[in-house]
Amino acid sequence: MSRRPASRRWVVWPALLTEAGVNLKARRVQAALSAFGIATGIAAVVLLVALVSGVHRMALRAFNAAGGNLVRVTIEADSSTRDAQGFPLTLQPQDADLVMASSRYFDLASAESTASAVVRGRIVEGQTFFVDSGGSLMARTTSRPLRASVRGLTGAGFEIQNLKVASGRLPLSPEIEGGARVAVLGADMARRIFGPTPPVGESVVLGDWTFRVVGVLDWVGEPTGDFGAPQDRYVYVPFRANATSFRGNSSASTMYLRLREPDTHEAAYTEARSILARRHARYGESSGQLQFRSSLDQLAEFNLVINGLKVVVGLVGGIGLFVGAVGVANVLLVSVRERTEEIGVRRAIGATRNDVFVSFLIEAVAITLIGGLVGILAAWLLTVAAGFIPVIPDGAEPYISPVTALTAMSLLVLVGIAAGVGPARRAASVFPVEALRGE
Repeated sequence: MSRRPASRRWVVWPALLTEAGVNLKARRVQAALSAFGIATGIAAVVLLVALVSGVHRMALRAFNAAGGNLVRVTIEADSSTRDAQGFPLTLQPQDADLVMASSRYFDLASAESTASAVVRGRIVEGQTFFVDSGGSLMARTTSRPLRASVRGLTGAGFEIQNLKVASGRLPLSPEIEGGARVAVLGADMARRIFGPTPPVGESVVLGDWTFRVVGVLDWVGEPTGDFGAPQDRYVYVPFRANATSFRGNSSASTMYLRLREPDTHEAAYTEARSILARRHARYGESSGQLQFRSSLDQLAEFNLVINGLKVVVGLVGGIGLFVGAVGVANVLLVSVRERTEEIGVRRAIGATRNDVFVSFLIEAVAITLIGGLVGILAAWLLTVAAGFIPVIPDGAEPYISPVTALTAMSLLVLVGIAAGVGPARRAASVFPVEALRGE
């Protein structure tokens, strides 16, 4: 008795698959149109997710290049303070050395100060000093003076921010310690100021001061397009040179700390906060709060946004998939009406309700899978072609991950089942006598 159902399955299932193939071939135009609707919907879903995944991969590379173990320390000013006599908190370049000497969680530290200066001119060897009629170098595309964001760095600043030199060199230790007026230009700033002239060895006038250009950084963002990076527009100078030339004080805007182990950031925050709090208390600084921010924190927030965006674009693309599923269901409902006599004959010669139900369900899943495979293939070809489009920045090309492809295939099976259940139940409910009598 127990062997009969198993032996029957071995006979019935191949027959059901063969019959589904024959029926789809007989209605190949309707099936092809339904499959086209499914292909369009799944291609839209996969392609939209692939576009977001491409941007995600580019951003991850940028985070990794910046260092996943980099901690950024800033001060958030208080709008009011309970200590009316307290001085505002400050960051000093010595604080980086203090944290390094007192904490076991960090292996590198630096301080950074920020300023802004008008680029008043440039001095090129063998040429006269260039100044426009308004006393400043004009931006090439506007009538406004060109302004530079100046970053003053201590000794380890270039290493800790992973800034690479494309030409020239970085400031030497004596230049940094002595506050020499030397500058390293971001790639875009070098292009704006000097154009095709090689900047290394020349001089640029920032505000009232002349700085000798010793190096040009490699591009951090895209040289063309909308995916630029702010580092490409900065001018980097020694910390002391920035303090004496533009700021008038020796305080730092930001302190960078590099973790030995990325998973120790919470304990590292606590210890560094305690070290700096003792220094602030010694000098009577109590107004404001220290803010610790790591690349890991930013990456977690970014991943949350990207994953939410993937869900949104998936839902938008799923509208087309829903329309395709409605088309499949409509084709099968029409097929049920046209094949009423056939269903009655099958039931009369021994086919069960379950056999009829499964037969129509197989047809629905087959249509969705065929259309889905075509749609995924079309989406993949479009992602390959996107690599040759110059508008898309390097590293942001659409990317179809194995997880995306597997999810799409699973979704197709579910769509096929959902589209086929209604028609299959209607077909299974046909009574043999009534079907034959109706015909």
